[in-house]
Amino acid sequence: MVDVRGTKLLPFLATLLFLSSCYSGGATDYTLYYQAVRQSLAGGGQAHVSKSEASAIPYASIGYRLNDGPEQLLVLATQTGSDQLWTSASHVVLETRAGHIVRTVGLPNDVGSVTSQYKQGDTAIPTESNVRVGTRLEDLPNLGIYGAPVVCTASPQGVQTIAILGRGITTKKVDEVCRSDSLNWSFTDNYWIDTENGLVWRSIQNLSPKGEKVEVEVLRPPA
Repeated sequence: MVDVRGTKLLPFLATLLFLSSCYSGGATDYTLYYQAVRQSLAGGGQAHVSKSEASAIPYASIGYRLNDGPEQLLVLATQTGSDQLWTSASHVVLETRAGHIVRTVGLPNDVGSVTSQYKQGDTAIPTESNVRVGTRLEDLPNLGIYGAPVVCTASPQGVQTIAILGRGITTKKVDEVCRSDSLNWSFTDNYWIDTENGLVWRSIQNLSPKGEKVEVEVLRPPA
């Protein structure tokens, strides 16, 4: 399945070039930002980002883990509404929308874009005790896939307490069961959502039919 919507990557790449130019400047906030993230990755190989590493960075940050690899740290670069762009010195970039990954750069099989077709909002995450069904369109340019429809059903699974950096957080767990007939791909994503403010504290999301899976947890939420 192929179409010409790959041009949607151009504004995103322009944003990355702008951020790169910021990092190369003088003693600015972006220089400190870059150095802080670089230091946090210097140790490498840890199972989790430590509390001291997370607290040393005075910016909104998330930890991400690809498959069973070590957790690495990303810092919030830009935010527009519920869209957030997270990046690091390792040149990995995640763009999220209300906690859902909609674009990546620097992973083995990047997500080019995810266009939500849910009628009740921009994401598949229910805000009440209900079930939400919808279809989204996915671009996976590394695999030559554009506009692949993925049908998903998201349903609450009850209240769970999770621990992030030693802190207990009460969340509502939501499972999103998805299938793409055109790709012969079935998977289930998981979200742990703050019961008070709706923040997605943790998620496990499948990125492609090749089996990539990313676990994301919020270490320092945006102010």
